[in-house]
Amino acid sequence: MNILSIDNLPKILPLIPLYGAILMPRSTLPLPPLDDEYAAIIEQIPLKHRYIGVVQPILSNIPSDLDASQYLFKTGCAGRIVDVIESDNGKQTIVLTGECRFDLIKEIDNDCPYRTAHVNYTPYSMDIIEEIDFKLDRPRLFQALKPYFKMLDMSPNWDEIQQISNEKLITALTMACPFQPNEKQAILEIPTLQEQSRLLQALLDHAVVETFYNHSYSSSLQ
Repeated sequence: MNILSIDNLPKILPLIPLYGAILMPRSTLPLPPLDDEYAAIIEQIPLKHRYIGVVQPILSNIPSDLDASQYLFKTGCAGRIVDVIESDNGKQTIVLTGECRFDLIKEIDNDCPYRTAHVNYTPYSMDIIEEIDFKLDRPRLFQALKPYFKMLDMSPNWDEIQQISNEKLITALTMACPFQPNEKQAILEIPTLQEQSRLLQALLDHAVVETFYNHSYSSSLQ
């Protein structure tokens, strides 16, 4: 499906609060098996449109007397349902493709078993462009990625990584790397891929340096 304008996207979205994970434009995200209340989305959405808003709940720095699950970050991403997979136990998994990021305007009080909200795509209208090219310092990025993946005990296919576009590389790393939820959110909210790549680089550099110093400090105590 080709989205030519943000005007083609629904201004009201059902929301899936998903802590610790984000959806980026032109990426694919299988949602965890849904609770019964959210499984209703599968039955109801196709009648109107096939979009879901993925947004992170804010679970930190919320007063203990408040329900943290009710608080959402301001920015999420609209995902188009491309597949619904049913497991042996009857649970259904929705597979989404990211279309465009949005800012939440206001949640809607209604009788739906899931949350819905008015959203605004305008700040991220460039997301609907087929693919965005930008300058990326790949040698520097890989200089941080190699010790980072080693730290995680991961052995990626470097030849395959070298072949993918700059946009797909930044998007894949943002979604797959085990950054803190607020760090992933910070990348999601940055409008341009160029700026996203800079923050991603800084997070990788920090993680590598922190691990090096922690290891050095532990070794000095032995």
